[in-house]
Amino acid sequence: MVHGDLKTEWKRGRPDIVHFALMEALSTPLFFRRKLNVYLHTINNNLISVGENLRIPKSYFRFEALMVDLFKKKVIKPYNEAGISDKANNENENKDNTNRNILLQLHERMTFSKVMQKMVQPATVIGLSTVGVQKTAQSIVEENLTSENTNCAFVIGGFARGHFSNDTTGILKRLYSIADYGLEAHVVIARIIYECEKILHM
Repeated sequence: MVHGDLKTEWKRGRPDIVHFALMEALSTPLFFRRKLNVYLHTINNNLISVGENLRIPKSYFRFEALMVDLFKKKVIKPYNEAGISDKANNENENKDNTNRNILLQLHERMTFSKVMQKMVQPATVIGLSTVGVQKTAQSIVEENLTSENTNCAFVIGGFARGHFSNDTTGILKRLYSIADYGLEAHVVIARIIYECEKILHM
């Protein structure tokens, strides 16, 4: 990446960070009870939406194969016992049923702004970064989430070093840090989700 003179190379080449982050987020009661929607936004403005029935492979090599398959097919659906893709979707299905029949979907040409405005549509967009205002995970969640209003997006970087781009920070309503030193993405995710579960009595 460095020798190839790729732009912002410090934000590339670490899919293992995303793998750890997904294992953390998708293994929680918040996700199992369908209170958590997960999206991955890439540096090339691709969006990966995660279906509510996805069980992420714990093996990194299986995860890598799944991602390669996704970028080829654009959509990953569950398979029945015969190994045939589930084609239960039809024109009469509502949005919830469609989501249950798609494990992963790749959306191309999706800027971060478009993702928030068209796909996620949160009432509040919160960023987590070492350059943010330092507060505990508990106070951050308590200030932005209630049991009556859960329409909040938490944005966490999945890169080895560096910070959010200006395009991303321009969308954030608030930017916080939960420690006075850098933490792994999956650690931040774990702490934020745990505090969300406490607010929602899960």
